[in-house]
Amino acid sequence: MLMVFEVSVRKRAPLRAPTLATDVYVTKTSSYKGQLTRAKKLLTEDGHPFIVLHAMGAATERAILLAMGISNACSGQVRCQTETATVNLVDDLIPVDTELDLDTSTRQNSAVKIRIELVQPMPGTQRERLQNNQGGRRRR
Repeated sequence: MLMVFEVSVRKRAPLRAPTLATDVYVTKTSSYKGQLTRAKKLLTEDGHPFIVLHAMGAATERAILLAMGISNACSGQVRCQTETATVNLVDDLIPVDTELDLDTSTRQNSAVKIRIELVQPMPGTQRERLQNNQGGRRRR
């Protein structure tokens, strides 16, 4: 006999590795313009050699569009390396009847990780100045 109970579903946050300064997490609600500005700043002003975009599910398309926008903003002087994966997500099933036990449900979702690195330093950036000055020494 199959018994059906009313439950509310609470989606747990996905597990992820510790965040680095070069990680940019893309969601459906995140600001495209804000993330594009942040990514350009990390690559050009802060001098990071690469950044990594992370997205899951419906935000995958946004991450790909952001990577293309970064490439256009950097005049195509970036290299993109893409990895796809399937991640397991856990949902808590909370019964309306408080006498019943809590339960969990597992589901899978797609994820993408896009590593974007500068091929050569862009003119006027901190990396370009350091490369040309070779540690701040002036040539005569």
